[in-house]
Amino acid sequence: MTILQYNVVLQRTENGYCAYSPDVPGCIAADDSFEDTLQLMAEAIEFHLEGMLEHGESIPEPKSLRYYLDSGGWELTPDDVITQVSVNVSEFA
Repeated sequence: MTILQYNVVLQRTENGYCAYSPDVPGCIAADDSFEDTLQLMAEAIEFHLEGMLEHGESIPEPKSLRYYLDSGGWELTPDDVITQVSVNVSEFA
């Protein structure tokens, strides 16, 4: 079983939360609650990666949190939450 851990940034919005992963550009999720947004993001990443494979693309390797913090590429606010989601890629890879 191959499980990958992807970094996810959750941000508060006027209507709830939105989430994105810097390792999976273009993949986002949003919902009213923090927990639901995180769950939807895990599902969105899985769906996105499955689609990438179907189109002949390779699955992006998740980078470490340290990589992103050191690179200065993140523009985070004090309210942003950084966490990780686990994706079982062995089901479709």
